[in-house]
Formats: sequence, C-alpha cells, structure tokens
Amino acid sequence: MCKNHIYVAKIDSSLSDDIFNGLLQVISDENREKCQRFMFKKDALRTLYGELMFRHVLCQQYSFANDEIEILKGDEGKPYIKDSPVHFNVSHAGDFVVCAFSEHEVGVDIEQVKDIDLDLAKHYFCKREYEDLFAQNINNRLDYFYSLWTLKESYMKWLGLGMSIPLDSFCFDISCSGISVTDINRKTSPHFRQLPIEGYKLSICSMVDDFPDKIDEITVEEMCHYLFVKD
Repeated sequence: MCKNHIYVAKIDSSLSDDIFNGLLQVISDENREKCQRFMFKKDALRTLYGELMFRHVLCQQYSFANDEIEILKGDEGKPYIKDSPVHFNVSHAGDFVVCAFSEHEVGVDIEQVKDIDLDLAKHYFCKREYEDLFAQNINNRLDYFYSLWTLKESYMKWLGLGMSIPLDSFCFDISCSGISVTDINRKTSPHFRQLPIEGYKLSICSMVDDFPDKIDEITVEEMCHYLFVKD
C-alpha cells in the first residue's frame, strides 16, 4: 500500500443552500465562520470542500470519528491533526480541491493553467529556473512555468514555511531523469511527483518516494453520506 495518497474533488457550484448549510455543521468553527464571510459562494465551497475531504478520508481510511478530529496549526500556520501520525495538506484552484495524505510531512499544490506574463518568473524563480523556462519551446513555456510554480509551492508547504522563504532561494531541476531541488539552507532531499489533471498542474512533495499512479476522486455526495452516517 502507498504511504502517500492523494484525493481530488470537483466543486459543484450548484450545491443547494440546504446541503451547503448542513455541511458547514460538520467542519471546524474557524472554517465555518470563514465560509460564511466569503462574498462569492465558490470561494466558500473551496474552503468547505478542503476540510470535508480530509475529514472524510480520516474517518473512512484511518478510523477517526469526525467529532474527535481536532485541527491545530503549527508556528507557520500549517494545519495538523492533534495526536495523530497522519499528515495532510490541502490545495485548491479553479474547479478542483486536492488533499494529500502521508505518514510523513507532505505538501501539495494545484494551479489552473492560465495565460500569464512569463516575465513574472524573473521575480520569483532562481536564475537557472528562469533560463530553463525560456530555453523551452515557446509552446511549452506556460506549461513549464506552472510545473515549476507548483513544485515550489509544494516544497514550501512540505517545509511548513508557507511564503516566509523567498521563491528564488531554492532551485528546481526538471529532467528526463526526474525532479530535484537545490536548497543551500537545507540538506534534506524530498521526492516530487506531478500528476495529471487536464487544464491544471499538480505537484506533490514528500520524503517518501511512494506516490500513487493516479488520483482518487471523491464526490460531495460521498462526503455527505460518510460524514453524516458514520458514528
């Protein structure tokens, strides 16, 4: 069995207000209040789905009871489950929310591939990454940009440091032999994997080189049923 698991849910923007309000009752007070503050429903749904996903998986796969799950935050704000060996990380973009689980620290990032000014890379990437980006065929540059961006985000989330470290302070190399990172401030060498979702880039970072071949999809109906039916 893989030590790393990754799940994805596609947001249902047509979710009725009754179901939405019912699901708010099974998440944390902090995220419930956050959902209720959002101006746009889709923003609230991303937050809601993110917490529902890890609660669903913890209950179904790791035998937790939902009312026993206590979410805490580390010094840099990375959430974790109190008194649990299970690590998780959540990311969302566009229509998708993803959640990664591991027996070790894990970071995941998903981004929707959209047209952007690639000169942004000059401000956020290290020199070698920037040069590698513009060495790509012009038709591949946007895809390569998001590969680098999601790898960098997944690495920072794995570290648990968020945006507190400069994006150009570590450097990725993507080649046919694999993905590696050079960080002069740290000696650890985590593993990376990119998994396909059409129109998106998704990267996962973990110390364990044991990634799934595919992403497991969870529907909101499955989350509703399990969280409300499970004792």
